[in-house]
Amino acid sequence: MHSSQHYSKQVDYDLLEVPGLDNLQIAVIPAMHRSEENEDTGVRTCEWAIQMDFLFIPYIELYGWYAESERENGTDVANGLFTSSSLKHSELVVVLPGGKHLANLENKLASGQFISEVIITRWIKFDLGFITKIPIQINTFKGCFLTAVQQYMDYIIVRMRINKKEVICTAFDQDGFPSGVGMLDMSFVSTDLGWSIF
Repeated sequence: MHSSQHYSKQVDYDLLEVPGLDNLQIAVIPAMHRSEENEDTGVRTCEWAIQMDFLFIPYIELYGWYAESERENGTDVANGLFTSSSLKHSELVVVLPGGKHLANLENKLASGQFISEVIITRWIKFDLGFITKIPIQINTFKGCFLTAVQQYMDYIIVRMRINKKEVICTAFDQDGFPSGVGMLDMSFVSTDLGWSIF
């Protein structure tokens, strides 16, 4: 079990074995820390949220997710060609709460409709009589096609292929002011080979 400490709030993460994917375990937020409000809205942990085009407005709680970038490598580490220019990306796997969006996701899968953007955000929440949500990490996946939608008890597990990934990470100092930003913008599409997915 993993744990994360944010402003004196302890959040433990459970490991979910994803059915159908060998050896893939995703850290998920346990039930005790999930939203007690409408299952399609609030994020009680105020850590992770997801938007997917107009399926979730403005966003819903994200229980867990998995995404991995990789570069094609040769076997000769002494050679300059050990690292190639070929980038690959795993399927994006997200774990969502059950809700009315299940039918919309199934329809997207069945029709093969293109999803322009999936945005995964990690928030900081300050609660001083009012709520201000500040993103410390924004992961944007563009050009997505669903490959699987699975209901697993209270979870909905969605898998998709992506064209492009953008990441913005913001660091904050002890007084809560931004102290730096890291950015990433990568494409995983080859005009010759099509999808670069492993």
